[in-house]
Amino acid sequence: MGKYYKRKSTRGHYGEERLSQALTEIASGSSMRGASLKFGVPRRTLQRHSKQQVLKPGKQHLGRSGIFPLEVENQLAEKLIDLQRRFYGMTLDDLQHSAYQMAERMDLPHPFRKESKKAGRGWVRGFLERHPELSVRAPEPTSMSRAVGFNLPQVKRFFDLYEEVLRDTGAGPSQIFNMDESGITSVHKPPRIVGKKGQKQMGKITSGERGQTVTIVCCMNAVGTYIPPFLIFPRKRMNDLLMNDTPFGSVGVVSDSGWTSSEIFLQWLQHFIDHVKPGEEKKMILLLDGHSSHKSLAAVVMARENHVSLVCLPPHTSHKLQPLDLSFFGPLKSAYSSECDKWMLSHPGQRITFYQMGGLFGRAYNRVATIDKAVSGFRAAGCSPFNPDIFSDDDFAPALLTDEAQPDVNNNLALNDGELHAVTFMIEYICFVSRSSEFGKRRCCGC
Repeated sequence: MGKYYKRKSTRGHYGEERLSQALTEIASGSSMRGASLKFGVPRRTLQRHSKQQVLKPGKQHLGRSGIFPLEVENQLAEKLIDLQRRFYGMTLDDLQHSAYQMAERMDLPHPFRKESKKAGRGWVRGFLERHPELSVRAPEPTSMSRAVGFNLPQVKRFFDLYEEVLRDTGAGPSQIFNMDESGITSVHKPPRIVGKKGQKQMGKITSGERGQTVTIVCCMNAVGTYIPPFLIFPRKRMNDLLMNDTPFGSVGVVSDSGWTSSEIFLQWLQHFIDHVKPGEEKKMILLLDGHSSHKSLAAVVMARENHVSLVCLPPHTSHKLQPLDLSFFGPLKSAYSSECDKWMLSHPGQRITFYQMGGLFGRAYNRVATIDKAVSGFRAAGCSPFNPDIFSDDDFAPALLTDEAQPDVNNNLALNDGELHAVTFMIEYICFVSRSSEFGKRRCCGC
């Protein structure tokens, strides 16, 4: 059937609702002819449904029947979603090959090509239309460390510790802060443009091929208060011109690499203490990742002496537990790229340097640093209001396929628990149709 096929027949125009009403009328004692004239349903159709000569009385059955039973398609959709949750999602090509293999395994007649051994695009399009909960998306690359690190025991230990700190300090939402570092570059990502259709490659001017990075240190609390940011430039000497048009109260420092260090973190911590002014009756909680610069003895002593409790996030969990990552840094970088693009348009032939980056960052920061973003970030992480049950089993699903056990010294070829779970899962995926449907019982692989 063509992509733009338009139905020409009026068969079944009455719809399921009038069909059900007509059958109800007949069941109450009306004649078949009278119900047909009243509801516009053919008498022969009413006879078939009344005599139970159709698979599902009261339901319309128009057009060709599907290749797979509805229950099998539903289970396939569930498996696709399950694989996506575990970070092992299938591509369209994988889905086409799997559909062909399923049809062959179940011994069903199908129009799929035997040469390519995969279903056609028409079947895929129809499958996605029948299951609107599915869509083709571009996945975000996720490291194995993140999949392994974000697991239930690790997160539970964090929330247990965090709850203990909350109880000991008596801190409210205005006393809970989160700090983190990120980077901005002089070569921005240009937005989409309008151009000639059919041209394979389009360009838009940027400052260069590889940009220079400036580290920004941001901090906010659970009620939307922001600490003025730190900007770390990869230079030997600081120049006041670098801080032109930066957010009010911002501090600029330099380092050889442009990244944070233990000494720079101490400077930032003093900057933080000067703004929040913690005390015996007003203790602060600071959530931060486990970067080595955050865990020096000098930083711990300074925080303790100034009534600041440092709470470190578990490794490789910041994408779920870091409020700044959840709601702030994404919009900030998009706004910064937008400001860079505007600057390039208004300054043709010029490049973005360190002396413009501070001002561009300042305009983006002032636009994005809103109360609602801070509140939503802490809420999504379960940090304020305190909610240790914010994450469901689906959030921990990737860790089930990557959970690594201690190696077996007696048998180096043995599978560990994580590998065994992964292999078992994929076998179940390949053979689930045979086990769940009566159509494939005689061709099941035996598992």
